[in-house]
Amino acid sequence: MKNAIRILACATLALGAICNAHAQDFPTKSIQIIVPFPPGGVADLVVRTVAQKLGQDVKQPVLVVNKPGASGIIGAEYVARAAPDGYTLLLANLPIMSINELQYSSLPYSAARDFAPVILLADQPYIIATGNAVPAKTMKEFIAYAKEKPDTLTFGSASSSTFLAGELFKQRAGIRMAHIPYKGSAPAINDLLGGHISLILDPVITLLPHVQAGKLRALAVTSPTRIDSAPDIPSYKEVGLEDMDITSWQGIVAPAGTPAAVVKKLNEDFNRALQSPEVASRLKEQGVSTKGGSAQAFTDFVAAENKRWATLAKQVNFLPGKL
Repeated sequence: MKNAIRILACATLALGAICNAHAQDFPTKSIQIIVPFPPGGVADLVVRTVAQKLGQDVKQPVLVVNKPGASGIIGAEYVARAAPDGYTLLLANLPIMSINELQYSSLPYSAARDFAPVILLADQPYIIATGNAVPAKTMKEFIAYAKEKPDTLTFGSASSSTFLAGELFKQRAGIRMAHIPYKGSAPAINDLLGGHISLILDPVITLLPHVQAGKLRALAVTSPTRIDSAPDIPSYKEVGLEDMDITSWQGIVAPAGTPAAVVKKLNEDFNRALQSPEVASRLKEQGVSTKGGSAQAFTDFVAAENKRWATLAKQVNFLPGKL
């Protein structure tokens, strides 16, 4: 019996050594990163910037493939069903990892069971913006104006995450506004520019050009401090709001069952790419902050996000099928 136990222990150690050796050689072929959204958005910008540097570092092609549709569900399911070998990865964000499970009564994947978190790549805050049709020029003025006209002003959202961000803003500001859903940021922004809605929360990268052109007014960023790419826009704390630290974040996950040694190697390689000056500089120009850290840190971050947004969803009666 003792001999059998020794043999099993030796075999386990040997297998671990083999896996670690293979992981050190990883990758030996091209890596595919699935972006479950259309090209051109902040997620696409982040992953393409990082993937280019990653490919140079690991000396293998890193291919970015867009598989949009159904709030990212199509791309997420594709990766969930992929071989757990580290060669097919998913660009994950808040909807993929948290909000889809609040919004849909049935999903073809489980974020907790089907994915192995690799790394948090980057994040950027939202801008809270209003149009020139609204007379308010500051957050204080907007809140006062909204309180004078309860349920008259409107906010637009292009996704479940921006809808919940808008609901959180209403709570923190103590105001009531009607919600108008949109199928994408572009039509929502166009209606704000045209004076058809009163307010929008969207990532810096999509709203800042309109603010800089004087076509929209930025009331605050959802960051506790001002950001380098928009130093003239006050933080949410400066305008008197509390607990409005909201970001549009992007991370990398692998299919569940990917060997821990491969996940560790991927994490190291992505961290190295994120630390390069050219990646950090290019993303910073767009208001995006590079993050990095361990796979466990990303796992803990996602767990905290799940708890936070599930609580808010319950408070605003965000039920499956609402959007």
